[in-house]
Order: sequence, then structure tokens, then C-alpha cells
Amino acid sequence: MNLKNAIQMRRRERQESDLDLTPVMNIFLILIPFLLLTAVFVKIAVLELSLPNLERAGAAVQQQEKKSVVLNFLFIKETGFEVKSPELKFAPIAKTGSDYDWAALTAQLSQAKAKHPDSEDIIIAPANSIKYETIISVMDHCRESGFSNISISG
Repeated sequence: MNLKNAIQMRRRERQESDLDLTPVMNIFLILIPFLLLTAVFVKIAVLELSLPNLERAGAAVQQQEKKSVVLNFLFIKETGFEVKSPELKFAPIAKTGSDYDWAALTAQLSQAKAKHPDSEDIIIAPANSIKYETIISVMDHCRESGFSNISISG
């Protein structure tokens, strides 16, 4: 019976042993300071603003009223370009062979800019099948002609 009692005692010792929390405590000991060091707390920033007075605001409104909005459109198609500008009529620019006629495009954009010198906006409307490189080239020609605010319409 001694052997049987010894086996039963060992089973009780195994069942009654406490959990070892030391590894978990070690992880928290490292993790908590790391999280506190990397946490971002409230950052207070001071922005200095100078609001315009009434005289400056009135002058700015008058300048905006003087400028009229001119919408210039440039359509990129598989067959060529088409430029539309108020008070001007342009013939469509057909492709020369397999490449676009960049000189004719620049000439038409320059005419539109000469007619409306304050206008800096142009809206480019490419067809779905137009390559990205072609759109970038068109944007470069628009900037060279004086249209710095370029929008792309789908």
C-alpha cells in the first residue's frame, strides 16, 4: 500500500499546484513602460492668425467680381483633339498618322489664352481608351500655353 499511497500523493500534488504567473508578470513589466513611452498625449499647438480688416476684404471682393469665369475645354479622342473656348470656334485637330498634332494643339491653346488672358483654368476630358502618357503630354502643353489650373473630367 505504500506504493499506492505514494502515487495518489503525487497525483494530488500535481492537481493542487498553483499557476506560475512569473512569465506573465515579466511580459507586463516590459510591455507597460513601452506602451507608455510610445503613447501620444495631447499636443497643444498655437496658430497665429491675422484676420483681414474690412478695407482689405472689400478690395478682395471687388477684384473677384472683376474677373469673369472662363471655362475652356479640351477633349481628347482617338481621332484627335477638340478645343472649346467661349467666343471662339476651333476646328477639330485630327491625328497626323499615328501621332497627335501637338503643334496645332499648342496654337489653338495659345489663341484661347490670348482671347482670355486672365483665364488659367482648363478642363481636360479624355476618352476611356486614351493612354496615360498622352494625357500627361496634353497637360504639359496646357501648362506651356498658360493654363496652370488643369482639371480632368471623366
